[in-house]
Amino acid sequence: MIKTLIIALIVCASQLFFSQKKEIYINDNFQEISKHEYNKHGENYRFQNVETDSVLYKVRVEHEGSGKLTVSNFNNLKTLLNISENNTKNISENNTKNIAIHYYQGLDKCNQHSDTNQYVINDIKTYIRKFKNSGSNLYFVYREKNGLKNRLKKTNWIADTSGTIENLFFRIKYPCDSAIVIFPDGSFKIFRGEHIWEKVFNTAKK
Repeated sequence: MIKTLIIALIVCASQLFFSQKKEIYINDNFQEISKHEYNKHGENYRFQNVETDSVLYKVRVEHEGSGKLTVSNFNNLKTLLNISENNTKNISENNTKNIAIHYYQGLDKCNQHSDTNQYVINDIKTYIRKFKNSGSNLYFVYREKNGLKNRLKKTNWIADTSGTIENLFFRIKYPCDSAIVIFPDGSFKIFRGEHIWEKVFNTAKK
């Protein structure tokens, strides 16, 4: 009996050992970092896991970041948003050319109740009005429509069916919606995952 129990424990331990996924620590740019670097805490950093069949990627997410688009990527983005130098219908009256994008990647645990949350709906209405009054440009873009039934009725949305924006800014799925503010020279400020609308608005109107 004891011998059988020992064998069973050895088998279970072996299965547990071999079933454990390899852990790799990375940053938002998919660059491998040390466990020590990953564990550094900071107000601007969050932690997220991405799993494959054999690897558990532990991502140190920089919540608010910045960068600059190449001319080619910036032009592709403008094409998606239907913006051109001669297309004034999408440019506000005071000729502000900062571009703010509210980006919805798809339904997740963080935003699963957002479509029926009146506070979320009111925020959309409020900031559409605030962006319009400030002369800043605000675009709503989705990668997937699932979970957007009510919000699709509140404003015009652009479908990122080609994955242009996702591939440029959000190569992993961030919880809740994200945002980007892009300036005329192609530099940008990014808000990965759940964020505060007012911070995006204040960044866009600078």
